[in-house]
Amino acid sequence: MLIVSFALIGIIAAAAASLLMPKTYTATSSLFVSTQNVDTSAELQQGSAFALARVQSYVGLARKPQVLDPVIEDLGLNMSAQELAKNVQASTSRNTVLIDITATDSSPEMAADIANGVVASLIASVADLERPTNGLPSPVRLTSVDAAQPPSSAASPNTALNLMLGFLYGLAAGLIVAVLRHVLDRHVRTEADLRRSTNLPLLGGITETQVPRNSPSPAVLSGSGTDSFRRLRTNLEFAALGRQMRSLVITSSQSGEGKSTVALNLALSIAHSGQKVLLVDADLRLPSVANATGLEGSVGLTTVLIGRITLTEATQPWGSAGLSVLTSGPLPPNPTELLGSQAMEELVQKLETDYDVIIFDAPPVLPVADAAILTRHTDGVLLVVGATRVSQHNLSNSVEQLTLAKANVVGVVLNRIPRSGPDANTAYRSEYGAASLQPMDNDGAPASPVAEAEAAILRESRRGPSPEHAARRGTS
Repeated sequence: MLIVSFALIGIIAAAAASLLMPKTYTATSSLFVSTQNVDTSAELQQGSAFALARVQSYVGLARKPQVLDPVIEDLGLNMSAQELAKNVQASTSRNTVLIDITATDSSPEMAADIANGVVASLIASVADLERPTNGLPSPVRLTSVDAAQPPSSAASPNTALNLMLGFLYGLAAGLIVAVLRHVLDRHVRTEADLRRSTNLPLLGGITETQVPRNSPSPAVLSGSGTDSFRRLRTNLEFAALGRQMRSLVITSSQSGEGKSTVALNLALSIAHSGQKVLLVDADLRLPSVANATGLEGSVGLTTVLIGRITLTEATQPWGSAGLSVLTSGPLPPNPTELLGSQAMEELVQKLETDYDVIIFDAPPVLPVADAAILTRHTDGVLLVVGATRVSQHNLSNSVEQLTLAKANVVGVVLNRIPRSGPDANTAYRSEYGAASLQPMDNDGAPASPVAEAEAAILRESRRGPSPEHAARRGTS
């Protein structure tokens, strides 16, 4: 797209320049150099050699003030000889005695008059300069052989040539910018970029979806989008093989990578597998679960931690799959201290006895230390990586911070993979395609978008992988 855009810009710029450039016309007149007063063939041969030797001198003389001043006077031009010389060119072909005088002007008639005037003035000047001192006629004769005529079309601007040059220059600029973008860009765009930053296992890929404009809330994916989270759920089970994985923190390097969307859809997918799941909004700075699910956000995690209400009173059911949600509650002035408190550790232990899986939607790693503090009380961390949203450097820093916090990072999820274009991952685009987003509600009605999404997940969970998927899984 960069190359095509720059090429189009070059063509448009060339077209605009061609329209704005003033038109100029070019007229050409020719004259022939010969010798006169020749009687024998030997004298004719010597005269021809003499004329050929003098041609280059006459070409240079054509742009001198001695030749141009009479032209200015005869035509009434308001310019000097030096200025007129810029619009007059004299040339000759090799081994010929023909001289071409070319004049350029904004008027086609004036261009022809200047060319013819220069020829006449040059003939007179040569006759005067080459006249012998004994009063005999000049041995050299200049004869006009092709008088200039007013041109019918402008010589400049050459629109076709300008468009071609604009296209070539734009194409070259686009290629340079595209190469520089590829060389200098350090954003994570593909799995290869991900591997340059971390060796953590890649547990899944989520194709970019169409989020409604001005709507920051995450949404439930329906249709083929549920397949990506079903695969992610299965890969998490393999990643946790041989060790307990009851509580899982979902976080990202920075905001805008889609961690809340992944947390909500993953919790819903696990709930549809028959497990008792609780989604906890542990982002006590910019919570989003309450808005995404349409649940009450005035009570939640913070009110439970300070003992204002019980866990049972703060937990709210959502949807028809048995998913429970604990929103963030009122925002505290000290979120980091609250998440690292003894009350938070005791709450996590209680949740692990009441639920099969607890999903924590945590703040990003780089801006604040909340996620790293929260990992002290949980079994694992799933790091969401937004394709084209985070740089390789920031991703490496996030992994390093989680490692220093001794967090059990089970893997990464490459989220928001472009559906098309040079950064699209064709494997994930076919395996992890996401359908359009559906709004969320809490009525549990079978005809609602949420119920449709849940039903799609449930059907695919019970049906199992298709033969094509099984074949691909066996191949990999």
